[in-house]
Amino acid sequence: MTSNEMGKVMVILAAGDDATDRVIIKMAEGPEHGMALSPSQARALATDLITAVNRAEVKASLKTSPNMWRRTGNTPVRQMEAPFAGEPQPRLATAG
Repeated sequence: MTSNEMGKVMVILAAGDDATDRVIIKMAEGPEHGMALSPSQARALATDLITAVNRAEVKASLKTSPNMWRRTGNTPVRQMEAPFAGEPQPRLATAG
């Protein structure tokens, strides 16, 4: 289901006849589009949803952050240190 198809999501607390509460999540009209969860199941689902949303937000921010240039594959070329005045050679060792 894409976000364009998704309508209003309703979360309802329903008290049962046997004194047990259920959390009902309805994503569309009609009884076949609802999900009845125990409070512990609803808590686990909420935790998983929050974790997934946080991961998605972090992933999106890493893709757009200018501080994460290494992740894009466009590694800038580092400049070699220039010699100080009076130094005949650069201070960094060269291979060879």
